[in-house]
Amino acid sequence: MAKTITISSKATWPGVKEDYVLTYEGRLIGRIRLAEAAWEWHINVPMAMPPWASGSAASLGECRAAFAMAWGRLLKGTDPGRLKRAWELEAAAQRRLNRLETAPESPATTNDAGSKV
Repeated sequence: MAKTITISSKATWPGVKEDYVLTYEGRLIGRIRLAEAAWEWHINVPMAMPPWASGSAASLGECRAAFAMAWGRLLKGTDPGRLKRAWELEAAAQRRLNRLETAPESPATTNDAGSKV
């Protein structure tokens, strides 16, 4: 029996009804949004993505279905350890960014010419 895949979506920003982020098992995996003439979808996992990991459709329903099929294909063809490692690296990068944003500024130093460096 095939495993059921549950993908959740929510508005990217409050009050915006044409832009959605998609999650799988609590992890951000993609986005669906209404572009100028069509709905676009993209799988966004922090690793190299194949060309079929994005596309467009005429309606939101068709876009969601196409995303779900591509996500299932990615899960089927990708070693779970590879996905886990990609998410671990993403989390480590985010922690580093958070530390850099909250670190106190180091005192300014001057070079031999008296300019701040």
